[in-house]
Amino acid sequence: MNTKSAKKEFVDAIRDKKRVKVIFYSQEEKRFLVRVCAPIDYGMDAGVSGNASSNGAERLNFWDYEGKKEGQTAAHTLSLRADQVRSMNVLDEFFDPSELVASSTSTTGRSYS
Repeated sequence: MNTKSAKKEFVDAIRDKKRVKVIFYSQEEKRFLVRVCAPIDYGMDAGVSGNASSNGAERLNFWDYEGKKEGQTAAHTLSLRADQVRSMNVLDEFFDPSELVASSTSTTGRSYS
């Protein structure tokens, strides 16, 4: 997902409050995964993780409806480098930002409340 049109599509999905289906490579599971998510933020990685290879990388942040861990009752955020994303399709399903109440601050520090 390196093209301007893909970035614009992501930002438009945020603005239009549309869910997306994203296919990405999970470094944790060492395979590609498919998730339905709400796009919540796009920006450059601040390099907070201490990983020099991620400094300045483009990041896409999602609210992951399907990625619940065992024992969790709510979905969680999913932060991906743009190069982890194989494809993203904007769905005809809307999301309500009030659904995303578990965290009022994104991974980039922007406040949504």
